[in-house]
Amino acid sequence: SLDTLCPQAYGAGQYKYVGIHTQRCSLFSLVMFVPAALFWYFSGYFLSFIIDDRKVIKLTQQFLRILILAGPPYILFENGKRFLQAQGIFDAGTYILFITAPMNIFLNWLLVYSETFGLGYVGAPIASVINFWAMLIFMILYIVLVDGSECWDGFTLDAFNHWYDLSKLAFPGIVMLLAESMAYEVLTLFASKFGTSALATQSALSSVVSLLYMIPFAIAVASSTRIANFVGAANIQGGRIAINVGFISSVLIALINSAVIFFGARHIALLFTDDEEVITMFVNLCPLISVFVIFDSLACVASGILRALAMQMIGGTISLVGYYIIAVPLALYLSFHSNLQLLGLWLGNGAGLLTIGITEIWIIYNVEWKEVIEHAKSLALHGDS
Repeated sequence: SLDTLCPQAYGAGQYKYVGIHTQRCSLFSLVMFVPAALFWYFSGYFLSFIIDDRKVIKLTQQFLRILILAGPPYILFENGKRFLQAQGIFDAGTYILFITAPMNIFLNWLLVYSETFGLGYVGAPIASVINFWAMLIFMILYIVLVDGSECWDGFTLDAFNHWYDLSKLAFPGIVMLLAESMAYEVLTLFASKFGTSALATQSALSSVVSLLYMIPFAIAVASSTRIANFVGAANIQGGRIAINVGFISSVLIALINSAVIFFGARHIALLFTDDEEVITMFVNLCPLISVFVIFDSLACVASGILRALAMQMIGGTISLVGYYIIAVPLALYLSFHSNLQLLGLWLGNGAGLLTIGITEIWIIYNVEWKEVIEHAKSLALHGDS
């Protein structure tokens, strides 16, 4: 929701609303985290229905109970990133991660393996908790000491208002983000039915696709922020140009990703395994995956643009239809009934992704800009009571 609200408010010159929206979303997210935290705390009970090993259940529950303490700083850090990105400050999060990523490695060694301070398994979640709090502290220090405080007008009780309006953007946005990742998990689950080699191949391919996805995702974030700025400023021409730049960039990046997979298939496979059967399966599927990442890139940026236009409901509906009416059923049919196995899984997923991308692009280029601008103005009214 902040991908829509904060940049639109900033583009409209309503700087204090950027801070109000961030506070409101932070409180909303913290409240939504409570049931998740309760689920984590009592996870042993739920895991007992699907896992037989009592030791695994105990260790998992122990890990999650400690990790509950990392929830609040992680939520506030992510909202803080949106607060800064709305102002065109994209490098703060990167600087912070350059500091905390090595620190996290050191903390894991210190709290897990060190002879003096090592705690064994339980040291890992403790290290994560410390790391997430450090990320939040560095974020606050950056805003106070470096840049971003322009949009902070202090704490306000208005952060407790208009949660229903926020949820109308938030929940469809959740659907947009989760639909794809859950579809991948479903396909990986079914890949296990074809044996350990197929599962290993699927895991490696998913890892590569997920890693390369980060590049178009970054373009989607930048495009979403810039377009939402133009929407808030009622600059239709600027918004249209930013959309074109976003899609052109996504195509160029997609072609590079595609070439990396197509021409570097065997070298990439060797990074994961020396099992010749897995390597062969990986290489044979890479021509298809090289096409898949092009669809993935376009759909990713299109989803970001829809968030900028406050069209999460439409995007969420398209994602649900694309993945769970087309992609998953088709993938299961091709892999099991047509006996295409992994090839069928990726063909089905690709078909759904192509449908999503084409549909979202068509909607974006046929959007009624005056309605988008008017909707942005109505959202702005919810910045204050």
